[in-house]
Amino acid sequence: MVETIAHDGLPRGTWALVAVRFLLYLGMQAAYFIGVIGTLTYRLGADTVTLAVSVGVLAAAVVAGNAAGGILLDRRGPSAHTAVTLSATIAVSLAFQVVGLSTAAVLALGAAFSFSMGLNYLFLSAYPAYLTADADDLKRVNAFMSVASYASVAAGPALGGAVALFLPSERVYLVAAILALAAAVAARPLMGACAIGVVGQAPVAGGDPSTVSSDGGPAASADDAAADDAPAAAGGDATFVDAARLVMLTPSLALLFWVGLLSYAGYGAFDPLESLFYRDVLKVGIAWMGWLSSAAGVGSVVGSVLALRLPRRYVNVRTLMLLIALEGAACILYVGTPYVVCALPGQLLLGVAFGSITPIQSTLVQLHTPLAVMGRVNSIMNAGFNGAGVLPLVAAPVLAGAFGVQEVLVGASCFVLFVPLVCLVALKGRIRQIVEEERGGLRSRNIMHEEKL
Repeated sequence: MVETIAHDGLPRGTWALVAVRFLLYLGMQAAYFIGVIGTLTYRLGADTVTLAVSVGVLAAAVVAGNAAGGILLDRRGPSAHTAVTLSATIAVSLAFQVVGLSTAAVLALGAAFSFSMGLNYLFLSAYPAYLTADADDLKRVNAFMSVASYASVAAGPALGGAVALFLPSERVYLVAAILALAAAVAARPLMGACAIGVVGQAPVAGGDPSTVSSDGGPAASADDAAADDAPAAAGGDATFVDAARLVMLTPSLALLFWVGLLSYAGYGAFDPLESLFYRDVLKVGIAWMGWLSSAAGVGSVVGSVLALRLPRRYVNVRTLMLLIALEGAACILYVGTPYVVCALPGQLLLGVAFGSITPIQSTLVQLHTPLAVMGRVNSIMNAGFNGAGVLPLVAAPVLAGAFGVQEVLVGASCFVLFVPLVCLVALKGRIRQIVEEERGGLRSRNIMHEEKL
C-alpha cells in the first residue's frame, strides 16, 4: 500500500476525513431527532403506534442508504460516494422548507433524510481503511473519527434545540444544508488522499477475483480456516452475498456481527419510546430532547478520547463486549428513575461506553476485511445492527401499553447488559483464541493481501 504520513504522524487526509464527518453529522444530529421524531411527537401528537411505524420506516431507510452507499463506494470509489451523499443531504434538507407539515410529509422526507444518513455512515465505518492499512494507525484514525462523531452528537441536538426554541422545528434542516455545503469544501483534499491510499491495495472495482484470497492473507488462524470456505469476496465482481458469506464464515467478524445485533435488538426499544419517556415520565419539554442527547454526546467524546489512549493489546473483542455490558448498565441508570438528575449522568455514562465502542468495533472490522469489499461488509454489519431494532419496534408499543414505557425501557437495558456477559461465558474458548491472535499483532488483511500479491 502506498501510504503518506502527515507531519503530525497521522495518515494524510485524516483531518479532512474528520472534518467531513463532523460537519455532515453535526447537521444530521441537529435535524434528525427534533426535526422528525420531535415534530411527530410534539407538533403532530403522534401516539406509540405511529412513532413505532415511523421509526421502523426511518430505520429501513438508513439500512437502504447504507447498503446503497456500500455498493457505490466499492464500485465507484470515494469521490462518487461523497458527491452523492452531499447532494442528497442538501436536497432533502431544502425540501423540508417547502413541503407542508403533515405526518405523511414528515415521514416521507424523514425517510429520505435517513437514507442520506445511511450514506454518510460509510465515512465513519469504511473510509479510514482508504487512508491506512496499519493496525495502530487505524486505531488512531478511528478514535479521532469517533471524537468528531460524538462531538457532533453533543453539539448537534443542542444546536437543534436552540433553533426549535425560536423557530418552527423544520428549520433545523437548514442547519444540515449549510453544514453539508461546508463539508463539500473539506471533501476536496480527502479525495486526493483516498486516491493515493488505494494504490497497491486490492482493486476497488473491476479487479480479478482470482487474485484475491477471501481470508486476506497466508497466516493460519481461526479466521483464515473458516474464511477459506468463502468465495473470492474481495474481488471487484463480488456480490453482497459474497460479502455476507465472508462475514458469517470469519469467526471474528461473525462474533462482532451477532453480539452487536443482539445488543442493538435490546437498544431498539428506545427508538419508539424514548420521546414518550421524556414527555410522560421525565415530564420535560421538546428542547430537553436536545439537551439530554447532548449529554450523551459529551460522554461519547470522552469515551472516544479514552479509546485513543487504549493500549493496542486491549483492542480486541473481549474489551468490546465488556464495553457493551457497560452500555447496558448506563441505560439502566438513564431510564431507571423519573428524575432528570438521574437521567443526565446516565446519558453521560452511556455516551462514554458508546464512544469507546465505536472506534474499537470499526478498527476490528477494518482489520479483518479486504478493502475491495470494505463498503459492503460494513453495510452488512450496519444492516444487521439497524435491522435488529425491527422486532422491538413491533413489540415495544404493545409491551408499553401492558407494562408502561419506563418498565419496557428498563427491561431492554437489562437485555443489553446481559447479552455480552452471557457470550463471554458461553463462547469463552473462541473469544480467547481470537483475543490471542489480536494481542499477537494481528495485521490488516489488506497488508497481508499485499504481501501475498
